[in-house]
Amino acid sequence: MAPRLDSGARKRAILDAALPLFARKGFAATTTREIAQAAGVSEALIFKHFPSKASLYEAIFLSCIDGDPEYERLVALPPGTGTLVQMIQGLVNYFVIEVPSDPNERARHRLSIISLLEDGEFMRQVYEGIRSRFMPCFAASIAAAVACGDLAPGPIDAENGLWLAEHLCGMMATVCLSGGTVVPYPCGRPELARQTVWFILRGLGLRDDIIAARECGSDNDNSTPERPE
Repeated sequence: MAPRLDSGARKRAILDAALPLFARKGFAATTTREIAQAAGVSEALIFKHFPSKASLYEAIFLSCIDGDPEYERLVALPPGTGTLVQMIQGLVNYFVIEVPSDPNERARHRLSIISLLEDGEFMRQVYEGIRSRFMPCFAASIAAAVACGDLAPGPIDAENGLWLAEHLCGMMATVCLSGGTVVPYPCGRPELARQTVWFILRGLGLRDDIIAARECGSDNDNSTPERPE
């Protein structure tokens, strides 16, 4: 006889069952009956944990970031150039490396695309979560990098800098949703991720020597590593 799940584990199981359904069919076309069948529970039990289908949808979004140790580490860092670089590296790594290689992450990303094709509600919640949780540290890090001379001030608003970086990386993940190769990149994914980090940080205005030094893991490295042209 299978062990009885505690409340937290049961909620997690329901979320895991709901995600691929929402990703495949969208919010409007997915019924709580289908979710209950996929999770092996009754509809009544689903409503015990989630008052509505909308609250279940929201919980899927929150599960994307709550308890993620890397996310928590990044937003806890003090604002500065190093934090800015690590945030962009984390963003790129997720969309360019993790999503293409992980079917579960591809399902989450597919849910994002389905949301944009419907009413956009899920993605509104996603972007509001980014704005409230991630943006303050990002904007403060941009300001700190400008203040110390590492980043040249320009016409791009700090908030738009993050949105544009996210949109670029998000599209790079979208072209991988089939699980196969669509774009004929002339390099493997690790090098593609590296070049994407350079592309974004250069666009934000960070100096090349600073990017190169941070890439090598040193704040004081005055050598000139090979850089993508």
